[in-house]
Amino acid sequence: MKTLPARRYHKTPRPLWGDAYTINGFCFESKEATENSEYYATFRKFPIMHEPMYYAGDKRIVFAGLQTLCDLLFYDPITHAEIDETLAFLKGRKATGSGFSDFEFPEALWRKVVDECDGYLPLIVEGMAEGSVVYPHEPVMRVRATKTGFGPLVPWFESTLLHVWAATERLTAARHFMQYAYNLIRKTEPSTVTDDECTFFARLMIHDFGDRAAACPMESEVVAKVHNYVFFGTDTFRAAYQNWKNGAPPAFGSSVKALAHRIVQGFEKEFDCYQAMYDTASNNEFLSMVGDCYNYWTALEGKLIPLALKAKAEGSNKIVVARPDSGSSENMVLGTLDRAAKAGLMAEHMCADGTVRLVSTNLRFIVGNGENFDSVRNILETCLLRGFVPWRCGIFGVGGHLRNNINRDHLSTKFALSAVGNDMRPVIKLSEEVGKRTLPKVKVLRTPEALKSGKTIVLPSEPGNDALVSYYNGSLDNPFGVGFTDEFLTCEERVVKGFDKMPKDTGKRSTGVNELVEHLVATYRK
Repeated sequence: MKTLPARRYHKTPRPLWGDAYTINGFCFESKEATENSEYYATFRKFPIMHEPMYYAGDKRIVFAGLQTLCDLLFYDPITHAEIDETLAFLKGRKATGSGFSDFEFPEALWRKVVDECDGYLPLIVEGMAEGSVVYPHEPVMRVRATKTGFGPLVPWFESTLLHVWAATERLTAARHFMQYAYNLIRKTEPSTVTDDECTFFARLMIHDFGDRAAACPMESEVVAKVHNYVFFGTDTFRAAYQNWKNGAPPAFGSSVKALAHRIVQGFEKEFDCYQAMYDTASNNEFLSMVGDCYNYWTALEGKLIPLALKAKAEGSNKIVVARPDSGSSENMVLGTLDRAAKAGLMAEHMCADGTVRLVSTNLRFIVGNGENFDSVRNILETCLLRGFVPWRCGIFGVGGHLRNNINRDHLSTKFALSAVGNDMRPVIKLSEEVGKRTLPKVKVLRTPEALKSGKTIVLPSEPGNDALVSYYNGSLDNPFGVGFTDEFLTCEERVVKGFDKMPKDTGKRSTGVNELVEHLVATYRK
């Protein structure tokens, strides 16, 4: 039997899933806020400057991430053991001028969660449905208590729930790039190619190479899984597994047989590695062969092109996928396609503008040398100018950029108090910057009339059904609502098809909201 040391990763009790100042906030809560309060989350701006494919005037944000956060926070009931562990941690945790003392914690309130609520936090969490389009300043999430006296727990998980920014910005960038790709493909392909086929080409274009770029293992699951709402391919199988468990068919999170550099280097002669891969492959397989262990052009001309010609001659439909992984990606892609054309591994394709361009047969490419959406765009447009149809010749592996260029500040994600007390008295926060002012309690509309007028932020008393749906309601026997239970394909359809149905910009406040805000401004500035 093995002798093990103490673990180095420990599951954190959920009462500690909050900022320190949130945990001791109950000490200062007003009577009204202790009774109850309501908070909302919003994105205060669109990240227009942070990706080249965002079009001016298009402020569609694609909301995601709340399902997983609600699962992590609320699925399992709170236990006395978690509370005990929290108290043990908080001993001696408060710094004072005379030394360290115990950090304040509302133990009695948390014990009531276990004893009176069976461990299910008496909160209601509502949000926009996973994969739906939202706009700057619209509330995308709301939290309030179901029982009087539990107001201090409403903002408890603010810092955790705000993590929706990461999945949302990653998904937003992916969906807007897909739109750019679709527009380019639709403009290029002849009318005989259907819109659905153009969408399919666009959704094949970006393959997720980003598992090793994640900041922590959980990022590869919680954030990276939104990639497959838009694009089919991923090497981040941890994310694909999460989607599969939520109803995603295997195609959403698929990959191909591929060589790593280490596999090639394990052979005394690299050509023997390529031959072994080819010989053991079944007909119709894609065989991704990394070619730059020693010299890419030598590998391409000396072995990859001959293997593709062999597949063409045999009629096996094996597709050799040349993978350059160093040097200028644009030069590598164009050099690969030029050599494939000279070798007879291209076919002619009539495009919408009447020009004939070339498409690949048995030799294609996948390039992933530090790619980002801008480099992919440049390669696509350069290939078209050089006489190739790039989405019929290869795809792009993108790794670190899928997560390196997302940042909470890009969306200016905010969690704000909107009402206090059992009567839900409306409150706002003022600011020297008007854009940072918060809203009182409101609802969000998605009615045709509201989308046409642009006034989607209205008072609860105004006509129209609230677009935010239930994710969690701890007072119910079935605490998880449709926001939580929607499966992968339902969310994926919102991302792909629902996006096209939404206006590019909206999210104005109704006259009623403006009048209430003006009244509150006047009240607070007296």
